[in-house]
Amino acid sequence: MDFSGPEPADFANVESLNHAFLLQLRGVSLGQQLRQELPQSVQIMVRGLTDLQIERLSATPFLLLSLRESDAGYWRDLCSDDRNAGLFVAVDQDTESGHLSAAALAFMWQLALRNPYAARLVSGASLSWCEQLADGTLLRLLQLTTGRRDLLQPRLAGNTEFWNKLLGPGLSSEQEVRRAAHLAALQVVLTGDPAIQYQPLRAAACRSLAPSRQVADRNRRR
Repeated sequence: MDFSGPEPADFANVESLNHAFLLQLRGVSLGQQLRQELPQSVQIMVRGLTDLQIERLSATPFLLLSLRESDAGYWRDLCSDDRNAGLFVAVDQDTESGHLSAAALAFMWQLALRNPYAARLVSGASLSWCEQLADGTLLRLLQLTTGRRDLLQPRLAGNTEFWNKLLGPGLSSEQEVRRAAHLAALQVVLTGDPAIQYQPLRAAACRSLAPSRQVADRNRRR
């Protein structure tokens, strides 16, 4: 596997997706269902996010949204040949939410196809999920997922400590404090599933993630 980290353009896409997701998560109507996945205390903090705080939190070097990468059963059913598998799944008619899901899937599909290691770094996904995602065409993937209200979720939604770190020091006015909190949260993402051996990924992330992130930061400050 190629162990080169995400490129500056990848981080720019992660930040853009995070920003759109946080706006939706904060929203009165659009975010209500998404927020229900989070602990009550976290829901209150998310609802109170300012535009500046959303901009700061968007800079995390990983996706704050999840495509249920760790739910093997969900993706197995989704990709099955059973045409009736999604018959009783609630359909999301909201255009903005659908655009965000499609954009996130398209980004992860091309990244998994081009650099599965980088895809794992920004999502905490397993290699098998990345391979499954890149195994088919983008059109087929979008056909399978269009309208799925249950696809998009906050990352590690049930982990209160994870979100407290992001919504505490991760929002600090001091850039170094924010960056340290974001990287600490990234370690949780990369090691959160005990069934997946992430030690090589974690070690390599320490070598490759920081330089690429710094390049992206310099580009943004210009």
